[in-house]
Amino acid sequence: MKYILVFLLTFPCIAFAQNCGLKKEIDQFSQQPKLSTGFIKFSGTANRISVNMVADSKEIKLLFSMGEGSCFDDQSTASFSFDGSRTKSTQRNASSMNCEGIFTVVFRNASTTPSVLQKMTLQKLTSIVITDNTRKKIEINLKDDEKQWLMEKAACLVAEAKTLIKTQ
Repeated sequence: MKYILVFLLTFPCIAFAQNCGLKKEIDQFSQQPKLSTGFIKFSGTANRISVNMVADSKEIKLLFSMGEGSCFDDQSTASFSFDGSRTKSTQRNASSMNCEGIFTVVFRNASTTPSVLQKMTLQKLTSIVITDNTRKKIEINLKDDEKQWLMEKAACLVAEAKTLIKTQ
């Protein structure tokens, strides 16, 4: 009877444990650990647009790949819209000018999570609108499974990224 009681009390902890599936690797330049979700393609974009979330001890990055032909500079923006909310969050491109179709959003990896990143872990994204350097808008409308994937992976990456922070 004791064993059954112990099992029933610990089962909820086991059942809701996160299965992150993050890729752990060592950065080739800094030799520091790094976490990555790996690229996932958004289905509504003819497999043209994909996203990868990467974390190290200093930063959490969202890397959007649009394919060649899209140019981004420091004035390019990404606007995130959330389910059940009218609020939007606009973030600037954090990488240098490029025409390889890479748009990067960078958040500081700190003990307190930036508000936009925290919101991504708690609320599903509806759409992302990325504006390139010619003010052309690239709209990414997310399907239900993609919304869920992004929310789960963001939550997992943010939680695991805290373990990479170095105390000085």
